[in-house]
Amino acid sequence: MQKTIVVLGMHRSATSLVACGLHQEISMGDDLLPASGSNPRGHFEDRHFVRLNDRILSAAGGSWDRPPSRQAILGVGERFSDQIQSTLDLASSGKEIWGFKDPRTTLTVPLYLPFLQNPHFVCCFRAPDQVARSLQRRNRFALEKGLRLAAIYNRRLLEFLSDFTGQVHEPLNGS
Repeated sequence: MQKTIVVLGMHRSATSLVACGLHQEISMGDDLLPASGSNPRGHFEDRHFVRLNDRILSAAGGSWDRPPSRQAILGVGERFSDQIQSTLDLASSGKEIWGFKDPRTTLTVPLYLPFLQNPHFVCCFRAPDQVARSLQRRNRFALEKGLRLAAIYNRRLLEFLSDFTGQVHEPLNGS
């Protein structure tokens, strides 16, 4: 049976580090974003997932740094079903174990879930103040904006985990 590993977590929460480690053993994508100044070893994000998540978030009225409501994302889900399925099929073709990572998926994962085969989620959390300082350096965001984004992503991830497992998951470090 095929196994799908999905790395979830806020930007700047060590998702690239985790995906890098996974990529040593399994495919994390065939068209990965290149390294950058903020991620010199690479992002380990397949461009197909990044583009699809950007389109979903835009259709729902937002972006990675202006997250639309969960309801708005769910509201556009049906419109993206075929694209989600074809992106997953392309990425997983011929692979017994494979994975993908894009922090935006933390917001869009409920749309992917019905199409994932045997999913396993690796969830990354980092202290919100550290995320905010990292975003301040990388994106020149105000600390308040970084804290707000970390809180939104962490809350959405915990809500997803609660829905997926049927167990209540409490926020960490005040997020």
